[in-house]
Amino acid sequence: MKQEKEIIFNGDFEDSEEEDDDQSQEYESDEELNKKKKKKSLQNTNKNLIMNVSDTQYPVVKFVGKMIYKFKLQYVPYQEINNWDFCWTDNAVLPETLAKMQSHQKINHFPGMYSLARKNHLGKNLNKMQKQFPEEYDFYPRTWMLPSEYNDFKQQFGKAKTFILKPEASCQGRGIFLTRCIEQINPTEHYVAQRYIHKPLLIDGLKFDLRMYVLICGCDPLRLYLYKEGLARFATQAYIAPNTNNLDDVCMHLTNYAINKDNPNFIFNSDEKKMDVGHKRSMSSVFELLREQNQNVDQLLDDIKDLIIKTFCSVQPILQSNYTQVDNYANNMCFEILGFDILIDSSLKPYLLEVNHTPSFTADTPLDQFIKKSLIADTITLMNINLKTKNESIQQKKDEMQKRVLTGKKLKLSIEEKKLIKLQFQKQRDEYEQQNKGNYELIYPCSKSYEEYLQHSLKIYEEWTGANIRRNQKKEFIQINQETQNKSQSQPKKIILEKKSTLYKHVQSKINTNLFPNNKNEQIKGDEVIQEGEEQPPNQINTIPEVDNDHFFPYEDYQQQSLESIKDLCTYTEKRGQELQILDLIQFRKTDKRLNSSHNQQQNVQSILSPLSQIKGVLQGIAIKNVKQFQIKNNNKNVKSSSKQINESEQDKFQENPQKQQIMQSQQNYQQSNPQGINGAYIKPKVFSLKLSHPPKGYKLQSLPLLIQQNFTKYRYE
Repeated sequence: MKQEKEIIFNGDFEDSEEEDDDQSQEYESDEELNKKKKKKSLQNTNKNLIMNVSDTQYPVVKFVGKMIYKFKLQYVPYQEINNWDFCWTDNAVLPETLAKMQSHQKINHFPGMYSLARKNHLGKNLNKMQKQFPEEYDFYPRTWMLPSEYNDFKQQFGKAKTFILKPEASCQGRGIFLTRCIEQINPTEHYVAQRYIHKPLLIDGLKFDLRMYVLICGCDPLRLYLYKEGLARFATQAYIAPNTNNLDDVCMHLTNYAINKDNPNFIFNSDEKKMDVGHKRSMSSVFELLREQNQNVDQLLDDIKDLIIKTFCSVQPILQSNYTQVDNYANNMCFEILGFDILIDSSLKPYLLEVNHTPSFTADTPLDQFIKKSLIADTITLMNINLKTKNESIQQKKDEMQKRVLTGKKLKLSIEEKKLIKLQFQKQRDEYEQQNKGNYELIYPCSKSYEEYLQHSLKIYEEWTGANIRRNQKKEFIQINQETQNKSQSQPKKIILEKKSTLYKHVQSKINTNLFPNNKNEQIKGDEVIQEGEEQPPNQINTIPEVDNDHFFPYEDYQQQSLESIKDLCTYTEKRGQELQILDLIQFRKTDKRLNSSHNQQQNVQSILSPLSQIKGVLQGIAIKNVKQFQIKNNNKNVKSSSKQINESEQDKFQENPQKQQIMQSQQNYQQSNPQGINGAYIKPKVFSLKLSHPPKGYKLQSLPLLIQQNFTKYRYE
């Protein structure tokens, strides 16, 4: 849209729609008036864009939107309604507001700009960067934050040093004062203290500073423009170096327009064509005057641009983290005009005094009216705020929604695809801005690299927020996972029994052959190997041998071999009687109820029990005889006493046929200590049972840790 710059702005503007609303307020209640405003604001004919100006006090903003760009002005608070296309506010914007915005909407503030706008945050961020780059970040006066740095600041006094103290969040020169005495400062109040620059550059004997307008129109990546026109604000009294007599003369040491305009010496500008007259002049007229004095203005401008870029580098990670619109690949939903106050010393070195996130757009002089009207108009043009761009953005969202409906899935882009999309938008933006930048000049990105400053600022931000700790924890977690994966690949895989169903499935898998020697000529004795013919010390307690998981054989082979080597097993278990309580995975068969009588049990016990149960009886008999540590604790004391009497009465029989009598005696002890031992019912302690009924071929029986509680727990298998 072409700008109509020939329209003259006189400093006042009244919207006709707002006048109608004010007149109707006399006859309607507040509720009816608000409803009428909302209905009116919701009616968008799509012929004109809606500009929300409910939170701005400057008539020049409304004038540019209404008269030059033909926007429809909206006065309903932008937080309550979301049908506007462009919002201009004088206050800070929260990240929540940005998250509710649509892709075609634009607002004139970045969330998180307090990191530059507040004097204390600006001083902290610059001080952090100065510690790493002391020579590169020497473009601002030495700064202290009070009261946190009061002790360090107190040591600076002496030898006629002058300091200027400013409130943390004030503007227009309120609360600023100069001092040379530490006693004048309250150590509990919050101030930003700076060294006073004693030798400023003077024009006509007056101290002045520059109000330069910088447009940040992107934070990821950083994108900066400098407006070629600005303001030079002069003090109204001739400058004299600060001393004890003139420290209170604010019109001599301060250049704020709000302070000096009330001074009777102040000269107002009355003609926009004469920008080099008065105590407020154009920045371009000051640069022309310096060129006439043979000053290197080009170098001064380069230093100012470098100063501005380094200042933004110190806060770029903060702005990026608050810019929460991840789908805004064009990086153009927010923009902000910042006012940089630059002071030049006598050696033509620029110093940054402060940054204003809402510079004053008051237009009470022809010079202000011309510069500020052109500034706002060029900004809207550069940000490409028009109906065509809005329709293209809406159509793109509709196409994405149709693809999502057809596919049923949200399109997820990879990091590389996102980078390509950003580059495409950036290329289109460069082409547009190159032709429509007006009086703006692109200062970043530029040919000079500022990557080291951005990286260090990111490092500081991560340390401050703790993001580096979380990143290091993720790296360590990834490394540990990789190491465990490598170890698991090198080691053989083991079956993990997590559920009961898998436990019953794999219960008959393997039997550890280390419990029984495969070779009759060798027997394991702890870590030693005992050859055949050697004498073995009786009842010697040895260490439990290590389980070898690689030597297993099927259950049928194990059963056949165990029958052949009962004698060897008996001699082997004599050494390991203390270690073994019962044999692993003994399979019982339930006897018929007709065999409950003691006579039938004694006659048919050897035929009823399986050979493996005989082995179990042998082992239990030997274990009870040799080691009393594995006796079962029963509540029935009579059973214990009867078992002891039987053992004493039958002791003579063991001498005739030891092996046979040991088997019978162990079976009798087993039955007497467990009255219902035949059918496998135990009252106390609780029984852990596994039901094995006709296991399929191919499964192997696995040895399980049966000995859990010594002397108090006994297990059986049905």
